[in-house]
Amino acid sequence: MLCIAVGLLLSGNAASAFGQDAAPSPNATVNLIRLMVKKGLISQSEADGLLKQANDEAAQARSAAAAAPAAVATTTDGAQPGDVRVTYVPQSVRNEIRDQVKQEVIAQAKSEHWAEPNALPDWLDRISWSGDVHVRDESWYYSRSNSPYFIDYGTLNRTGPFDVNSITQGSTPPIFNSQQNRPNMLRLQAHIGMNVKLGDTITAGVRIGSGGDNNPVSTTQTLGGGLIKKDIWLDQAWVRWQPYKDFSLTAGRMPDPFMVTDLIYSTELNFDGVAGHGDLPFTDSLSSFATLGAFPIQYVGNDAPEQAFGTDKNSGGDNWLTALQFGLKWKFADDAQWKVALAYYYFDHMQGRLSAPCLLYTGINYCSTDDTAPQYMQKGNTVFLLRDIVPNPSSPDNYAQPQFVGLSYNYHVADLTNKVDFKIGETPMEIQAEYERNMAYHARDAFDRYPNGLGQPVNNFQAGSTATTSGPYKSGPVGWLVRGIIGNPNPMAANEWNIALGYKYLQPDAVLDGMTDQNFHLGGTNAKGFILTADYGIAERTWVSARYFGAKQVYGPPFTIDVVQLEVSTKF
Repeated sequence: MLCIAVGLLLSGNAASAFGQDAAPSPNATVNLIRLMVKKGLISQSEADGLLKQANDEAAQARSAAAAAPAAVATTTDGAQPGDVRVTYVPQSVRNEIRDQVKQEVIAQAKSEHWAEPNALPDWLDRISWSGDVHVRDESWYYSRSNSPYFIDYGTLNRTGPFDVNSITQGSTPPIFNSQQNRPNMLRLQAHIGMNVKLGDTITAGVRIGSGGDNNPVSTTQTLGGGLIKKDIWLDQAWVRWQPYKDFSLTAGRMPDPFMVTDLIYSTELNFDGVAGHGDLPFTDSLSSFATLGAFPIQYVGNDAPEQAFGTDKNSGGDNWLTALQFGLKWKFADDAQWKVALAYYYFDHMQGRLSAPCLLYTGINYCSTDDTAPQYMQKGNTVFLLRDIVPNPSSPDNYAQPQFVGLSYNYHVADLTNKVDFKIGETPMEIQAEYERNMAYHARDAFDRYPNGLGQPVNNFQAGSTATTSGPYKSGPVGWLVRGIIGNPNPMAANEWNIALGYKYLQPDAVLDGMTDQNFHLGGTNAKGFILTADYGIAERTWVSARYFGAKQVYGPPFTIDVVQLEVSTKF
């Protein structure tokens, strides 16, 4: 009010002195100052000073106007000396200025939190959270015509070595269940993750997940078990540097950086290592992308074998995956896009090696190539016995032969993936097609690598005429998948839906069996069959799913498994 009073005083004259109870003045400014004194907003002496200052400034303005007659003479609008000119601002312009200032002030208030009571610190704005929960009823149905003789070589390696000579004494190695159904298992899957924006170019992410064990391809946990608490695992932990819009470099344990289906990798598989990704647009409708990565699969322990002297410690043989993928994206219509990618996955040193002659009868508990046994297997890949065990001189015809198994082949996988997205009316559609081949596969390598019958396969033989005999060896390096999806692939709202039908075919040595989807044929390779799934949104970010996986052996004795899943899922 004081500022308003001073401004008004500049446009007119006022009395130099007055009392609180003086008669009303014809000058509004004088009356306003009197009222301010009466209300106690200013003192009488302050009011006298304001009026004197206003009179002095008005007198100076009149003197200046009188000294400039030429300027007065040029006016044509009737203005007199001492008049104050005010530029007229249209109402539309004033509204625009007001709205612009309002938006700027609100934006600043939100960013600095000074307009919000109990506002959180600004560093929390750099953190984003995500998570999901899946509760599933799952059933496994085995054909009664399945063979009962399937050795679980993955478990044999984890719990071994296993004495293969003890088979003749009544002891058997770990055996897969192939005939007894497992209906209505209640299972759970959950993840929660946090991404942090550390700067304009750096982002970090951490995610934890459920899981019954530390296998790399599934975080599903079977409930029950005496109602014990469930395990939590570090599922992801990565740092991403993105100095440019179209280039990023990620290091740590990261989501799959490649464009794939679920043919050669499980959709839940994460990668340990470093990956760079770049996009290069050519036109508005055509662009390219490339991904290059290096990922350690397993390291040889520094002190392995534990009982060996320094000169006998393992010197190397670390296993890595080096991968390169190049792809194109072509938007050939408003609602249609084709993505194609060619990749080469080079798994180094995955092939097992036969040991040097191993003198286990002397009391040692290791052989020179035990470390070449894969750290995680499911089923399907061709394997052989790793140890060249020297007979015990005291009992050359019946001696202990504890064994591990190693992979008979390397895996250098060339992969071509296609995805076409389009719409029929307003309904989304997607067609997937993927083909891959293990370029390192040569069937005779499994038989010709070592002399005297050593290093030959112990699995992937056809069924023989009797339970104790085997037919010819049969494997292959090829895998392929086709799938059609109608509807929204990710139903995140009520009444959104999709239906998908696909067919998958994987020969035994097409890919590493330890990285494949654990739902189809319960994991591994040497499997073929149909996949039928349907999802329906029942609420915001919540949907129900029904899935059927019908798979059987490609080669070898019959081994058919039908997996049925009914699931409710939510994502946040």
